[in-house]
Amino acid sequence: MAAGPLLAAAAQTTTTTTGTGPLTIVNSVPAGAPAGTTTFAAAFSPGGAFPVPNIFYTLIDASGNIEAGFGTLTSATALTRDFVIFSGTANTVSPYVPALISNPTGSFLALAAGTANVYSNPSLLSQVTPYQQRFPNFTGNATSSAQDGGITEDIMQGTFTGTLTDGGTGTGGITVKYKVTSNGTVQLQFPATSVTGSGTAMSITGVPAYLCAATSASATCAVLGSASGAINVPGLALVAPGATPTATGTITFQQYSVVATGFTAAFTTAVAKGFSTATEVTYSLY
Repeated sequence: MAAGPLLAAAAQTTTTTTGTGPLTIVNSVPAGAPAGTTTFAAAFSPGGAFPVPNIFYTLIDASGNIEAGFGTLTSATALTRDFVIFSGTANTVSPYVPALISNPTGSFLALAAGTANVYSNPSLLSQVTPYQQRFPNFTGNATSSAQDGGITEDIMQGTFTGTLTDGGTGTGGITVKYKVTSNGTVQLQFPATSVTGSGTAMSITGVPAYLCAATSASATCAVLGSASGAINVPGLALVAPGATPTATGTITFQQYSVVATGFTAAFTTAVAKGFSTATEVTYSLY
């Protein structure tokens, strides 16, 4: 999920950790959190695979002090603080959204005894962006691997296994390589593979939530299509998120048709649907 940086639609938890070190977090949503809020584990690792690096988080203690940065979720109850963008004070107009952030210092917040809230959501990231741009070469994090502007270069990469289907009897597993850049660009690489069955569509299900934009994204690619099959034709990949922040998404493919004079989601039954060679698509999470 991930975002370089990875960003949840609405994740929230609490911590009673003190000091400037790694956080021990609660694997449950705090009482009073907005509807649709999830835990960090549910948002960033629904399959239970750890560690998950480059997670954007915001930390607010009981006094309104705030820290925003990137960390690694090493388990459902542990979040390291790898790189801090800024720390300072927050004027909170509601329990969930800091409306004014002042006095940024760029150092880790020393947590006092008590309960602090930990968040990851787009609203907080949008407020953090001006500070991240202000300190492009900040080197105040001696233990961070993202010094000297490296924060803008960091990526998350890996693989996930989904299902390639024609909407009918043609189904098969597909292992997709992914890379997420620090500006929220996703690159997917599909291997050469295909399915043949009774269906008249082409899609890949099981796309991790952290690789899906909040709304549908699209990218061009080449697919096996046409009435005779096994022929490379221009294609369009439509990436749709799941119904909830933790649900997997789906990539639906269209093929270019001279008959339809444009892209169409209709494929021909009983012909191969997939990719003849390794194929890449690129799209934005934002």
